[in-house]
Amino acid sequence: MLTSDDLRRFLARLLGWTSFRAVDEALRSIELATARRAHLVLRGTGDLVPVALALHRRTLGADRPFIVCDPRRRNTSASVRSPANHRSGIAALLAAAGGSLCVRDSRLPADFSSMVSQLRSTDNVQYIVCSVDDDESDPLLVVPAPIRLPSLTDRSRELPRIVDEYALDAIAALSAHHTCFTDRDRAWILQYRASSLSEIEKATLRLVALRTSANVSMAAEQLGMAPISLSRWAHRRRPPPILSAT
Repeated sequence: MLTSDDLRRFLARLLGWTSFRAVDEALRSIELATARRAHLVLRGTGDLVPVALALHRRTLGADRPFIVCDPRRRNTSASVRSPANHRSGIAALLAAAGGSLCVRDSRLPADFSSMVSQLRSTDNVQYIVCSVDDDESDPLLVVPAPIRLPSLTDRSRELPRIVDEYALDAIAALSAHHTCFTDRDRAWILQYRASSLSEIEKATLRLVALRTSANVSMAAEQLGMAPISLSRWAHRRRPPPILSAT
């Protein structure tokens, strides 16, 4: 888990390096959520579950369960590529004991009311809501403040730094040398894969794995994914030449 200074730096990556008040409010909201005194609300465009997972890992720890409750998806176990999902709210709550339960406010389970009743009586689950609604006048979301992720189109000047920080995360995660992420890699991500934070995170991790492996199969093994899936990803997106072991 990160120290408060490390968490502040990560939130600055998410919210903007000059968004001091937003970072302070986010730290306060996370503090209340991890203490089970409030739920944590993430707001923004695109899929926010990867952001919720990243915050979970940096606050509660990667060894704690992170469970998504999405009735539109199958019941699945956690993998390197995605968190565990339960279609039932009660099942998700039980699985999330000691960790985090994450829902999308547009995809609530059929047994949501029962889940809420049980969630209110427990103090060992952090509850995270991902929402695309950004209504500032919502009277239920005043204190603690929701974490609002700005659009990357409004952060064009910060994008190179965002990519570099995710690249450093990938290098650390794969125990790679710092030279394995090149200027060409950064330029390619900025041109083709910078539509969201989760897309940047995925692209940097896969590029580093490919660059530090002798072949696609070895890179896929590092990532915990099927070689054919990684091969298809690389073929469709055509990143810079990267298969050179270091």
